Amino acid sequence: MNSIISEKAEIGEKVEIGPFCVIEDGVKIGNNTKIESFVHIKKGTIIGENCHIHSGCILGDIPQDLGFKNEESFLIIGNNVVIRENCVFHRATGEGNATVIGDGCYLMAYVHVAHNVRIGNNVIIANGTQIAGYVEVEDKAFISGLVGIHQFVRIGRYAMIGVSTKLVRDVPPYSLCDGNPARVYGINVVGLKRNNFSPEKIRIIRSLFHLIYDKSIPFEERLKLLRDKEEEEAKILYEFITNSKRGITDASWRSEE
Repeated sequence: MNSIISEKAEIGEKVEIGPFCVIEDGVKIGNNTKIESFVHIKKGTIIGENCHIHSGCILGDIPQDLGFKNEESFLIIGNNVVIRENCVFHRATGEGNATVIGDGCYLMAYVHVAHNVRIGNNVIIANGTQIAGYVEVEDKAFISGLVGIHQFVRIGRYAMIGVSTKLVRDVPPYSLCDGNPARVYGINVVGLKRNNFSPEKIRIIRSLFHLIYDKSIPFEERLKLLRDKEEEEAKILYEFITNSKRGITDASWRSEE
């Protein structure tokens, strides 16, 4: 059907490939994956099973990075991933490095995933969001459309990012973040409920956020208080914050918080 598929590509069982696609040397595509028309999959791209890649996508092209020296690197896409129309994902800079997208992700039209990005499992990213190099997105985060994410920013698990947000600092797990400049407006209550967090867990997380952003207490003291908490969520937040290199996004509480 007028597609060009390299003999050196590894194509799994029951893979569907639409017309006018180009699949280069060394590409690996898992079983039961469906690829629509006009998709270009470049060398170094590894795609898991049961994925659905829609028309016009370019996967695994070289990074938009002046430091790239044509080294061997990869784009790795997990299982059960949906990639909608005209997405562009780049492989990594650095010998043997990879851009990684986890299992169960849903990436909508015109999303750009740059070099060395790492996206966890079951992440949803809406239309037109642009993700710069070395960004990390943890499991089950939700990123709305037209979001711009600066390089090296980290987005924590279960966080929700509002439409057209500009992110230049890390976004803590469980948070609700919006705006330009971005602010944390509380916790992602709807997302937590959808993921079966109990009312007690949600109450605990809310109290932890009040501690983290309580400016009446010196920041180092807040971290010590957070470190000494026994709850799992406190340990997750403490690790995330202490590993931050860009600092965490400032807060502006909603009245109900």
